[in-house]
Amino acid sequence: MIGLLKKDLLILRRVYMKNFFLVLVLYTVLGIALKMTSFFTLMSWMYGFYVMSLFNVDNACRWDFYAATLPVSRKTVVTAKFLLLGLCIAAGFVYSLVTAPVAHLLIGEPITESILASLLVTLILIIYFALTIPLTYAFGPDKARSAMLLLVGVAGGSILAASSLGGGAESVLNGLFGWMETSPVPGFSIITAATVVICLVCWLVSCRIYEKKEF
Repeated sequence: MIGLLKKDLLILRRVYMKNFFLVLVLYTVLGIALKMTSFFTLMSWMYGFYVMSLFNVDNACRWDFYAATLPVSRKTVVTAKFLLLGLCIAAGFVYSLVTAPVAHLLIGEPITESILASLLVTLILIIYFALTIPLTYAFGPDKARSAMLLLVGVAGGSILAASSLGGGAESVLNGLFGWMETSPVPGFSIITAATVVICLVCWLVSCRIYEKKEF
């Protein structure tokens, strides 16, 4: 497991090290200059995409064919990808925590609200990338990416359509967001539990798909 993680981290260091620091500086400067704290939460998004790009690298060098000859189970190979994804997104979350005081000084946003917003974005991104991994194992990185973009578009369009209709749908959405603001602890507890369940299901599905693949 440690060897698999080191292999992916080495690739990330060689391929994305310069880009990593460039994006880090760029988002920090833009967030401060434009007073848009959303830039501080985008690092988890970028780090997640770094991990997903490893699937393209693996395909290009036929890593899965080589991994099948190693004394590691296919479940371990899949687990390493999920662990790396979690570590990278967690690193982005830590960055957003560090910049929370900056957001407070810039626009007066309460630090607690900044932390809760970063946590919500982090959980959503974990779900997004966790769903992407089994699709990637099943259909390849490109098709998986397109499928997830389509899913996000449909979900976002459905929410916008529901909010524009008014009546019951709008009341439900407003009530849900209002409840999240007034009761953050139970709200985030439910979202966190749902994230854990979704990740577990995605891991199991990914293991099943990968174990049946032929290289």
